[in-house]
Order: sequence, then structure tokens, then C-alpha cells
Amino acid sequence: MNKKNFIPTFIIVVFFFLIFVAILQYRSQRSTFLETVPLLITRSTATPSINDPHVFIKTQRLGIPKQTQIEAITKSGDIKIAIIEKNKIVDMLPIRVEDFSTSVNLKTTINIYSLSQDPMSVLRIEIYGINFNIPNLTGPNAVAFKESFLEAKRQLVSRGINMKNLLILYGNRQYIQDTASYWVKISSLLD
Repeated sequence: MNKKNFIPTFIIVVFFFLIFVAILQYRSQRSTFLETVPLLITRSTATPSINDPHVFIKTQRLGIPKQTQIEAITKSGDIKIAIIEKNKIVDMLPIRVEDFSTSVNLKTTINIYSLSQDPMSVLRIEIYGINFNIPNLTGPNAVAFKESFLEAKRQLVSRGINMKNLLILYGNRQYIQDTASYWVKISSLLD
């Protein structure tokens, strides 16, 4: 084999080898489907106990909060009714209300939409500009959420939607889903 054929052949073989290694590495590191930020995923690590070198304590590194469990939302109501209700509005999505002014001087953005990978029964209502880490009912974040949610409800009802029939995803993080669901339930915002 002469030099003219050897160098291009060698480069091609190395190139395909690197692609093969990259694919294998990607497939071995892939986490669950719902964790959408692969570089910042929290992973459990084992650290030895000081007292007993044979005992390992499982710890978790700090990172991104857990993703919302969409499966739990789909099990919380009647899927067939939710699909029928969502189909009434799917052609009008997304609905976005920017800089919604609340009585507590917090401006929020209301986003009502659905992603192609979402279950057919789930509608997303996300309200930005609120701190969901403070779940009390009387603080400015709760008041701003209630007013923004009522605006989202008004937008949907004006388009002929019965919100009690929807399966709603309030955010892509579980703590947002938990806090928003709590505020909606306690404040009777779907009534």
C-alpha cells in the first residue's frame, strides 16, 4: 500500500472509530427520558462511612430539581375527557400573555401550550415571574399566581374550555407542579 492510499484510509478509519466510541459513550450515560438537561443531572454517589469502612451511605449531589412526573398527572383524571377538552383548543395554541400586572406589583408571563412529546391529555399552563419555593398562601407570590391563573382561566373559558376537565401541567419541575397544584386546590381556583 502506498502513502497516497494509506493516509486517507487511516483518517477515515480513525474518524469512524471516534464516532463509534462517542455513540457508545452517549448510550451508556443516558439518563431517564424526563431529565432534559443531561449535563446537570443529579446522580447518586456512594461515600464511605467514617465509622465502618464496609458501609456505604448513599448521598445525592446538588443539581437541578427533579422533573415533573407527567405520568402522575395523567393518572389524576379522566384521560378521554381531557383529550376531548384539549382538542377544542389545540388549534389555538400557544396562548401567551406577557407582562401581566398583578395587584402585588409582580409582572408575570402566562404561557398556555402543549409539546409534541406530551401525552394527548395534558395541557401546560406555565406562569413565569413567580417564586414557587415559597408555598405560603398569603405572600405576594401566591397572590400573583392566583391572579395570573385566573387570567389563564379567563383565556381558556372564553374559548369554550371547561378547566375541570383538563389535566394541567404547571411547570417542568416537580416543586413548581406541587406548589401550583396546592395553590389551585386550596384557593379553589378551578371552581
